[in-house]
Amino acid sequence: MRSGFNAIERGCPIKLLLARVIYWLKGLSESPAELFKVLGVEKTDQILEIGCAIGYHTLPLARIASEGQVYAIDVWEEALAHLDRRAGSFDNVEVICRSGDAVEFPPGSVDKVVCFDTLHELGDPEQALRRWVGFLRPGGKLLYRDPIVPAARIGALSGGRLRGLEATRGVDVFVRSDRGEEQRPEPDDQ
Repeated sequence: MRSGFNAIERGCPIKLLLARVIYWLKGLSESPAELFKVLGVEKTDQILEIGCAIGYHTLPLARIASEGQVYAIDVWEEALAHLDRRAGSFDNVEVICRSGDAVEFPPGSVDKVVCFDTLHELGDPEQALRRWVGFLRPGGKLLYRDPIVPAARIGALSGGRLRGLEATRGVDVFVRSDRGEEQRPEPDDQ
């Protein structure tokens, strides 16, 4: 008897299989495309996605930013290979195997940095965040969620260059504000 889901038979590593199942289940209760539309992702955005894993958010981002570019960053090679196969028909997705704290982009070259559940995984979250802020255009946004590093710390970790705008559907939105701009105080930890 042949099953419809034979990933193990095809040599799919168990970690990759588990990630696929987890994201499939997650997709039952949320729509990444709807989320990113609400968060203001635009058609021409240049997006740096830190910790993309198997691309659960990458392809919805690429569909919305159809005239822009999505740079999907992760260190997990099997997941990136899976994403690369899935992204084959998208000419606006670049899959990059690199740690989020070692990524290089020209200053002011991206509109959005998406970092979900990844900042706490990096060796030096403060250094990484400050680098990413440098990649953002003035007025560019960080879309952020992390179970360990609270959003209330982002302003300080960024050296005061990010200020909180709003929280929507469990995602905190921060905007790059250049030095000298009026800074709104960060919310207190709860």
